[in-house]
Amino acid sequence: MLKADNITYTYPGAEKPAIENISLELGFGEMLAITGPNGSGKTTLAMVLAGVIRPDSGMVTLFDSDLFSEKGRALARKKIALLFQDPQDGILTTSVEREIAFGPENLAFSQDKLRGLVGGLLHDFGLTEFRSRPVEELSGGGVERCALAAAVATDPAIIILDEPDSFLDFSGKRRFWKEIDRLRAAGSAIIHITQSRTIAEKADKRIILGDNTQHNIALNDNIINTNISSITSSNNLLSIDNLVFSYDSEIAVDDVNLKIHAGECVAILGASGAGKTTLARLCAGLYKPDSGHIVSNGRVGISFQFPAKQLFAETVLGDVAFGPKSLGIGNPEERARNALLRVGIDESFYGRSPFELSDGEQRRVGIAGILATDPSTIIFDEPAATLDRKGRRLFIELVSRLVAENRAVGIITHDLELVAACAKRAIVLDNGRLVYDGEMAKIMREKDLRLSFGLGTDEDIFSS
Repeated sequence: MLKADNITYTYPGAEKPAIENISLELGFGEMLAITGPNGSGKTTLAMVLAGVIRPDSGMVTLFDSDLFSEKGRALARKKIALLFQDPQDGILTTSVEREIAFGPENLAFSQDKLRGLVGGLLHDFGLTEFRSRPVEELSGGGVERCALAAAVATDPAIIILDEPDSFLDFSGKRRFWKEIDRLRAAGSAIIHITQSRTIAEKADKRIILGDNTQHNIALNDNIINTNISSITSSNNLLSIDNLVFSYDSEIAVDDVNLKIHAGECVAILGASGAGKTTLARLCAGLYKPDSGHIVSNGRVGISFQFPAKQLFAETVLGDVAFGPKSLGIGNPEERARNALLRVGIDESFYGRSPFELSDGEQRRVGIAGILATDPSTIIFDEPAATLDRKGRRLFIELVSRLVAENRAVGIITHDLELVAACAKRAIVLDNGRLVYDGEMAKIMREKDLRLSFGLGTDEDIFSS
């Protein structure tokens, strides 16, 4: 079905290839998992296999036709679907329903077929109640579900997924894998870029990229931290009392009371749309509450879910230095260098544009930008969504150091394994209300408890 022979591609002006001498073959109903460090060429490989980027050398064939010939390009438009790493990059229309219908409409599906197809996908991906809503008003997980539904709407022969479930909650992941299993049973092939060992092991074929070349099929072990630090003091760095916030008439945060202490890391959990990101933005002063109070002892910093949204300068160093410079904090460039080193970004990145980095590298630069402003409370929104093994380990170590410095840390995530390595305490939001405030370890121990909150691990997704 799809075959690549010794493909190599170098970006203009780059000193070395982004991918080099990559070969693979994919048949009907097969799934190929591609793993590797951030910046190893995974997304570039996906773009070449989708026909978006022409390789400098080597060949890609689709149903025995050169992918970059006129016939191959025509086939690719009908047979290949590509879901971008940031799902918002592929959004084209004004509503959820229109977005899902866009592809089939352009392939001249009949109106009767289109109505049935779109209605079914809205239901299958839990989007029926949002059908008329602008996509940008959805939560991160909602945008991801919409993009997934749009990707499969044309019933493609090959679906290329670049970290497709990074922002999905447990229910969304289950829906996603149910749909992937259906497509594979019908003969569609899947190329899945992932950092998850559990998910990679579901694939028929696995390759790992490193130093921009193809290596063996070894997979990374999960990271487990058995020495979670906590030096909680009686000093409340963040106090939230009777907090209420609404989007128009829809309540997003409903009478939340919460205190986060110095030297404490708190997991902030809940399904997509539960109010986690809204709560974080209220704490950072980006939104004004309808009622209630937030008192912070020191600056509150927030690292956004989609890192590119907080990057804007011409260079990495300039971007990270902007915060302390604009706040009048002394030695902004020195602070920026120190912050970048804390997240594993060395001086070779300082003069590069942040927009030429991989998503995982952008995520670390975004975190550095927050650290450089020296906040007393830091809230990370899906901080490890596309990080590789090294990036995850660095993040866990960073959180441990921040706690040791007597800062307060909040982590919004659907990644229970990650946050279990960082936090002793967890809170769970459900429809804007605080429904759990207790031990993170209890959530990890008791499957029925976490499932009752709509939470789950990767292993839970595939268990009965």
